[in-house]
Amino acid sequence: MKFAFASLAAASALALTACGSTEEAEPMADDTAAMDTGMTDPMAGAGQVTVTINGVQPGDAPLLVALQGEDNFLQSAGAYTQSVDASGETVTATFDGVTPGSYVAAVVHDANSDGSINIGETGPDEPWGISGSPQTGGAPEFQPAMFEVTDTGGQATVTLNYDM
Repeated sequence: MKFAFASLAAASALALTACGSTEEAEPMADDTAAMDTGMTDPMAGAGQVTVTINGVQPGDAPLLVALQGEDNFLQSAGAYTQSVDASGETVTATFDGVTPGSYVAAVVHDANSDGSINIGETGPDEPWGISGSPQTGGAPEFQPAMFEVTDTGGQATVTLNYDM
């Protein structure tokens, strides 16, 4: 059974979108407002986040990576998303311009490269993982998977689970 990433939360408690690039933070309503207040860099206060993905089985299928805030945890693509190559056993995804706050890093190895995740009776049929300590039983929770992003950035580690 296949579900599009936007529908995944209802089916399995993990949702991502393969967009191929990082989504930007919401732009200011009026770009000239930054100049009027003395701000010269609209990205000031936005950091770089590095997500290290361990346990990857390298191949042609992409890794779909998302940073999810508590308001979109397990419900949508996330505040920032990108697709990276599964080029080695450890892969790094870098997000620029991430607004400070609390996030969870979620990763799916889109094993069949179809842009969606296959869902079985007990959850994802494709390898996946989230940041933080491993969680067992039931739907993942935000707090144990959370990491902080400051104005200088942040980092998270995700280990993929290939035992489905």
